[in-house]
Amino acid sequence: MVTQQVEIERKYDVAGQRTPRLKLHKLKNFTVGDPVEQEMSATYYDTADLALAHAKVAVRRRTGGSDDGWHVKYQAGQVRGELHYEPLKTSAQRIPAALRKVLTGLTLGEELTPVATINTHRTVYPVLGEDGQYAELCLDAVSARDERGRVTREWSECEVELTRDDLTQKQARTVFEAVESVLYAAGAAPSSSVAKIARALGQDGGDSVRGVAPEHAAQAGAPNDAALPERAGSGAVDAASSDGAEGADGADGVKGSEKKSGKKAKAEKSGKKSKKKTEKKSGKSSDKDSQAPAAAEPEPETKSEPTGADVLAAMLARLTGELQRWDFAVRIDAPDSVHQLRVRSRALRAVLQAARGFVTEDVVADLEQRLKGVARVLGDARDQEVARQRLDVLLEAQPSGVVTEQAKQELRASADQLGVVAGRTVRRELDGAAYLQLVRDLRALAAGQDITEDAAQLSAKDFAKTVLGAALNRVLVSANAKVPDADVATDVSDMAAEVGRRITLPGLDAMQTAAAFDVVHETRKAAKSARYVSEALGHAHATAGKKRVRAAAVAKDYQDDLGVITDTAVMEEWLARASRSFQRTGKDRYAVGLLHGMELSNLRDGMLEAPEILEDLVEDLCEVLPSED
Repeated sequence: MVTQQVEIERKYDVAGQRTPRLKLHKLKNFTVGDPVEQEMSATYYDTADLALAHAKVAVRRRTGGSDDGWHVKYQAGQVRGELHYEPLKTSAQRIPAALRKVLTGLTLGEELTPVATINTHRTVYPVLGEDGQYAELCLDAVSARDERGRVTREWSECEVELTRDDLTQKQARTVFEAVESVLYAAGAAPSSSVAKIARALGQDGGDSVRGVAPEHAAQAGAPNDAALPERAGSGAVDAASSDGAEGADGADGVKGSEKKSGKKAKAEKSGKKSKKKTEKKSGKSSDKDSQAPAAAEPEPETKSEPTGADVLAAMLARLTGELQRWDFAVRIDAPDSVHQLRVRSRALRAVLQAARGFVTEDVVADLEQRLKGVARVLGDARDQEVARQRLDVLLEAQPSGVVTEQAKQELRASADQLGVVAGRTVRRELDGAAYLQLVRDLRALAAGQDITEDAAQLSAKDFAKTVLGAALNRVLVSANAKVPDADVATDVSDMAAEVGRRITLPGLDAMQTAAAFDVVHETRKAAKSARYVSEALGHAHATAGKKRVRAAAVAKDYQDDLGVITDTAVMEEWLARASRSFQRTGKDRYAVGLLHGMELSNLRDGMLEAPEILEDLVEDLCEVLPSED
């Protein structure tokens, strides 16, 4: 059996002492119950290159305590949570297949082996209010062994975790503040560590961590160089950045050599002068005729300036890492995960399109095509999400009594069921060998394989100008596309063809209306691509110039206006299908017919406004872009 819980907790460090002396009787507005002592041992597993650690995911087999079994601790966007798997009855130490499957997008089939063993003596105090328990205060004395580095580290920490999920933000804050006042009085401080496993592997530490074995080991808080190796495709996860993308991992940026700070430079100059004076006073000479010449000082290492190839590799590494993280989020059904995974697949394709000529042609064409296939599956599921959200908006906007509660329930149930089916289709796609090979190939490209010499010959800045310029030029080309004459055959998308059959625009036949919709749709996609490329360059610390970055921001603004039209088309098509389904099953079609008619009107109005929107977009872009573009 698998259970899932969302964690709402805070952690604290206690430096220089094994057990903090807490004056729990001073807890304001709360009391504490009798403590419970627990002895727990957990073995943590990861791949050889610590793929899980890079993704901020920890897998452990815990014994002792109240939750014996297999755990997967994770962070998906802003949500921290934990999955629990019961041990296998036939072999308690064997990793359950269901657990392995949920990690497939991160491990790509690589073997999981023990990387650390953590033993914890825990004292648990229930935090009680007038109406029951609100939280747990845990005091942990930890001893951790890095199984690869053969280093043992010890530290003490405290953890406060809410045990109720019905608390308001104000109530939760009251609990945390009450416990924190006691912890801070005892010398505790907010923890600098993400998780115990990070400290066990020497990835973070500080004053609270002590190295106890081997005796010659450096301070336990110091980073272990072998702990977190560089890894292609290990981009960072920070939900606050572009569409929710994530904190830093080492492979994200390509900074060039930095100038030394003024004080440091002066100190070095001062040191050189002092040295010369000392040499003169002591009679030493640096002449080549000297019988005892001074040993030559080693040349200081200089960092080479990043090239276009470095920037491209960093962009692909970050986006591939994020793709893998949101793959995991989709597998555990985390909120907004399908949308975010689709964004990363599109962003990767946008970067590859803009960087054509800098990747071997057959490789980039193949990767683009495979990414397009993944995006199509994700797009269908995302369309269901958009339709479900817009359905609620439309239903809530109806005057009281116009749509019955039963009709609302039937529409929402239909949308939910279609969403479940779409979700299953997405997970089947992610489980397929073709998708997993795609991720491996993207990681290989991010490691530099098949990036051309042309990219290496460009500076980071010139590369950034070139690729963002290409992305912005695609926006202009799309927005300037003309609707063909009535007698000219043209290919249109399936969605555009549906639009052409359902609405009519002045002076245009059905095929021309479909082509006009495709201009809107393609321009919106191009605007999104320019935004993705601009953001990826920013994360790679490569600047394409203020004007081009501003132009990408302008395109993003118009992307939202065009999105209203395309989202309306998605909803209109969904309602048309729902109407046919309701007819077959004998359900009330009045509500769906009413909403469908409204969306058809909204879609037609949007398409009538589209030419002006496109014209303004072109005008504003041309005004902002550098003259050479």
